[in-house]
Amino acid sequence: MSFSKTELREIESLVCRSQKGDADAFGALYDKFAILIYRYIYYRVSRHEAEDLTEMTFLRAWEKISKYKKQKGASFNSWIYRIAHNAIVDHYRTNSKMTTTELSDDLPELKTSSDPIRNLENKFERQGLIRALKKLPELQQQVVVLKFVNDLDNSEIAQIIDKSVGAVRVIQFRALSRLKTLLNSDEKKSNKTTQLSFKTAENV
Repeated sequence: MSFSKTELREIESLVCRSQKGDADAFGALYDKFAILIYRYIYYRVSRHEAEDLTEMTFLRAWEKISKYKKQKGASFNSWIYRIAHNAIVDHYRTNSKMTTTELSDDLPELKTSSDPIRNLENKFERQGLIRALKKLPELQQQVVVLKFVNDLDNSEIAQIIDKSVGAVRVIQFRALSRLKTLLNSDEKKSNKTTQLSFKTAENV
């Protein structure tokens, strides 16, 4: 999600007040960014861990808010995403089972629909996507989530990961190519399993 110039000015005003110890102003920042940060973290860990890491992100942001300084080409938006990223990295460092994290069946909807059957199909599609996503290198995971889950543009992503816009495009291309390969592989495995199940049923 990209913010308008008016929204960015409002955010910077809230930051300035927060730096003076205004907890209400920081609460307003939390309201603006909590769901965005949660979605960013959610697609890289389990649901319970996402909740904890989201809270940790804002706790660290509150602790470090006095050190925040707006720079040219950067904003509070990219600053808090970097804090969330560091929280994920720290989590992975202390959790050697990062590749076997259990996924929740209660995945967040990115778009609503009145068709419950389609919603169910989408949930299983996302489950396969998240499993494939977690097989990507960490930086590729980050770019894919920021681009397609959080809907940030390449310049915003470049600020967050401290790379050039050109580098973001390359990372994104490699990530999507790898995801396509992984998803195609999973689909073939699923089809073989389905065929085996039918054959087993026919022999019963």
